[in-house]
Amino acid sequence: MAIHLHGFTSNGKRYIQVESQPHHITGVFRKIVCFCKSRCESKVMNTESAYFECEEDGTITFYQSLSTDGEKSGIWTYLVYECGETEEKVFQDKSIDISINYLYKLLAGQKIVQNAIGIHEYLKYKFYENEYLDVYLPADWDNLTGRAIANLLLEEVKAFNSSSLFAKDDGKKYMKTVINNFIKLGRKVLEKGGTIKDFELHQYDVLQNIRISEIANLIIEYNDYRLWQAALPSKSKAVEYAFSAALDLICQMT
Repeated sequence: MAIHLHGFTSNGKRYIQVESQPHHITGVFRKIVCFCKSRCESKVMNTESAYFECEEDGTITFYQSLSTDGEKSGIWTYLVYECGETEEKVFQDKSIDISINYLYKLLAGQKIVQNAIGIHEYLKYKFYENEYLDVYLPADWDNLTGRAIANLLLEEVKAFNSSSLFAKDDGKKYMKTVINNFIKLGRKVLEKGGTIKDFELHQYDVLQNIRISEIANLIIEYNDYRLWQAALPSKSKAVEYAFSAALDLICQMT
């Protein structure tokens, strides 16, 4: 059974409404501007409907202008799940703010400011950051050493997300373990008043204490030189370490 939702039609999907996050709003705004080929306010706000899909968090964000049947304009974000035909459904939450005020701010040349609650949230939003979004570090990391460590952590996140190897199963487990342990190391360095050099020095200690055999074997199982070309060289110590471990295993086999 087809679902008609904010100007679009879909089959085999269930939609659960969630709060629109800054990267959802900036994503749909970018789609509207690209469609209009202009940031002229009248053209942008006259766009009848648009949507932005975010594969990283499994959401889709809709924009709909005032329709002919009187439905108010707004921005809606939903978690999307596959379902059987005839089981399609939309779960909406009327308590969620759907206003388009942020679109007017973006049109005025302002950026959406996101004050991260913790370093995990900072890395998540910083990864999505674009010309329409400013992300600020949490207070306990907002110093010279904290900013430097956060930049290195972000490079790790970017490197992991650039390869399908770390998208699921053992690859995803390795990524989460590395990032969590690097964050713990960062906190320890900051609590002791250390420097970025202290953090970099002990990153290898962290990696040597992480089980590496699964991810090394996974790299070998892929048996695809393009995987190596795409991942290396890397600014990520963890990615380099994983591929080095895989190379060591290959050398033991020959």
